Amino acid sequence: MGARSSDILCDDIFGVSPIRVQKSGNLEGMHVRKNSLRDNWDDEHGYYKYHLGEVLDGHYRITAGSGKGVFSTVVQAKDLKAGENDPEVAIKIICNEKERYKSGKREVSVLEKLSSADREDKRHCVRFISSFMYRDHLCLVLESLHMNLREVIKKFGRDIGLKLTAVRTYSKQLFIALKHLKDCSILHCDIKPDNILVNGSRNMLKLCDFGSALPAGINDITPILVSRFYRAPEIILGLPYDHSLDMWSVGCCLYELYTGKILFPGGTNNGMLWLHMELKGPFPKKMLRKGAFTTQHFDQDLNFHATDENLVKKAVNKVCMNVKPSGVGPKISSFPGEDPKMLSRFKDLLEKIFVLDPQKRLTVSQALSHPFITGRSMGGRKCALLAELPGGRYHIRQYLS
Repeated sequence: MGARSSDILCDDIFGVSPIRVQKSGNLEGMHVRKNSLRDNWDDEHGYYKYHLGEVLDGHYRITAGSGKGVFSTVVQAKDLKAGENDPEVAIKIICNEKERYKSGKREVSVLEKLSSADREDKRHCVRFISSFMYRDHLCLVLESLHMNLREVIKKFGRDIGLKLTAVRTYSKQLFIALKHLKDCSILHCDIKPDNILVNGSRNMLKLCDFGSALPAGINDITPILVSRFYRAPEIILGLPYDHSLDMWSVGCCLYELYTGKILFPGGTNNGMLWLHMELKGPFPKKMLRKGAFTTQHFDQDLNFHATDENLVKKAVNKVCMNVKPSGVGPKISSFPGEDPKMLSRFKDLLEKIFVLDPQKRLTVSQALSHPFITGRSMGGRKCALLAELPGGRYHIRQYLS
């Protein structure tokens, strides 16, 4: 992805990092100060300035920084009360800002609901441990995992992807997570490789970062929900949305896992729609007529109107209505040692996920029963390890124990 990678992977769902003037007042135990410096433990934007060795809530000793999001900082810590039993945790420290606090409380509510419905921790959503207030920051304590899928792709499959057996293992786990979300009536609304964590053995993944999650049902229509490359067309067009928006995002992740490349790298929503149509053909007119934002991208005759700078340079406009869709298949190459039948099933799975009409898109139940996921039955208990193949590709080697 070259020198632009750090730029094109930015999340336009969040916009600019928050720089706001605090007002005095309280919000359920949160004391917001008038002091613009937030004393000396916050920076000017409300991020907590932690230091290594600091102990939070009396028993979480910070051991390392783990990243900085738009509205939070994540640190690794050791639970001093845990003894030898899984003492490592991740702590998400929410910015000291009223709206961010409210958003963090909603995330806590989502995590509590998901965890209470998964007592045995088998549904591949990050395990929530607790939350607490520390120096006016809401802190979320979560299980600590090794790396995210973006890092896995860069380290083990940059530009070439992972072995198909690894993709199948990860696919099934993602669909189990989607099934859990649906059972709990929750939309994740920001599934992407960065928000999927894997364990140290890289044989198990979990969905994380539920800061954008919404209850299933009637929600506000907005064209910037979900990070752009993983954004379903119904979001861009301004249509009602449900669990199918998360299925589209998962499909984008699976393609990226196998190929090492982003499927829809559009620079704008307009550019995204063009890429969608290049792959799957024109949108159903019935779908376009119902979109709240259709007129931003289509004329009164429902012909595509290119406003994206790159598309304008290419003189792309009404011609797209006559473009023959390529489909997913031609974009996926076969590599030595791949099972042709499994690869064919993978292509079929993606074709069924990338259906423009969300009402006709593959459901999570259908995904879990798809031949690519079920494969051949194997006796015994399956285990998996990430192993290297000739040519730099990696796969999850399965064996019976």
